[in-house]
Parts: sequence; C-alpha cells; structure tokens
Amino acid sequence: MDTFLDAFGSWQPLSSHKNSAWNCQLKSIYYLCSRNQKQLYINISNMMKIKCLLAALAFSSIFCLPVQAHNDMETRHEVAVSYGTVPNSIWIDVYTDIIPAMFGETHKTKNRIGPIGLEYYYHTSSLIGVGAVAVFNTNKMDTYYKEVQSSHITRSYFSFLPSVKFNWLRRDNWGLYSKVAAGVTYANFNDEDYDDNGKKTGESASARDLLFNYQASLIGVEAGSQHLRGFAEFGIGEQGIALAGLRFKF
Repeated sequence: MDTFLDAFGSWQPLSSHKNSAWNCQLKSIYYLCSRNQKQLYINISNMMKIKCLLAALAFSSIFCLPVQAHNDMETRHEVAVSYGTVPNSIWIDVYTDIIPAMFGETHKTKNRIGPIGLEYYYHTSSLIGVGAVAVFNTNKMDTYYKEVQSSHITRSYFSFLPSVKFNWLRRDNWGLYSKVAAGVTYANFNDEDYDDNGKKTGESASARDLLFNYQASLIGVEAGSQHLRGFAEFGIGEQGIALAGLRFKF
C-alpha cells in the first residue's frame, strides 16, 4: 500500500506531460527559425558584398580600360594642328639678348608667330602611337641703342621631332594622354643694320645652326566626336608649356 501511495504521489496529470512536449517542440521550432534567419542574413550579406564588388569593378572599368576595341580599329591614324606659348627657342632669344642688354641695348618685339605645331601619329596598339611633330615659330624685333634704332632682327626656328604618344584613356568622345618627342631644330638668324640716325644701311648679317630640341607633354586632354576633337596639353618643350589645337582621327 505504501509503495502504491509513493508511486501515486509521484504521478502528474497527463496535461502536464503534453505541455512539456509542446514546449520542447516550440523550442525546436524557434531554434530552427533562428538558425534559418541567421543563415538568411548571412546569405543576404554575402549577396550585398558580391553586388558591391561587381559595381566597383564596373565603375573602375570605365576609368581603367585603356581603349575600346572598335575605336582601336576605326581610328588608328590622327593628324593635329596646335598653337602654343613659351617654346624652348624663346630662351635662345633671351640668352642671346643678355649681353647686348648689359651695354644699354633694348629690344622691342615687333611680331612673334608660333609655335605652330603639326603632328601625325599611327597607333600601333591601344596604348602606343608613333609619329612625328613639326614646329615653326619666328620672332621679329627691333633693337634700340640710346633710343635710336640700331638693327632689325628676325629669328626663325623649324623643328622636326619624332614622337611617341601614350594613350592612358581612349574613349569615343574624350581621352587622356602623354607624349614625348625629341629631334632637331634648324635656327635661322638675320640681322639688318641701321646707322646712327636710325636708317637702314643695307648691310645685314645672318647665321644658321642646327640644335637639339624636344617636347614633353606630361598631360593631354582631348574631347569632341570620335573623329574630330579639340585638345590641350601641358608640359615643356618647343611646342610650349601650354598648347591647344584640333585633332582629326581616321
């Protein structure tokens, strides 16, 4: 009898067992949902990372691809004309005039033309273009000694510079590039003498020389249509420290 009572005392209603089982099922469902939610969050996070990576690659490709393939085939040739300022040859003029200026001679520029540049390139690849640059500039000036004209000087420079162009970006409507060129300049000097009264004597002196010269354009920008573009360059050399012009691609 005691044994029976002990067993009966440990007995719990059936509903209590059902509630316990139900709680276990709820915990299992919650665990599964929680784990699935975490997995879903991880998947969404990974998808966002992949999308961001693809967007970054697409964005970088706009600025990093050197050339568009159809451009490379359609526009391998180009010719350009430009006008610049402060060419190398201007320093020859300055150097030549230093000594006379020390003795009281003054110079008045009458007419300066150039530098005018004409160039051609053939693009062997999307990055490299090979060609040449021809440059012309002239300077005409009058010299005065004690306010009386003493001479009329004409200095002309003809340059031929084989060149290489580097196309950092080459798009349908714009591009970025650099170029280097080196060659020779043919310099022609002519000096017409004046007498003490400022009148021509009919005498003149001339000199000719062959000089090394170059052009290094560190940055060039071009914009326009696929075939006709305006451009500007900045650097140093016989074309000038700054120049601008038109370019035709074909």
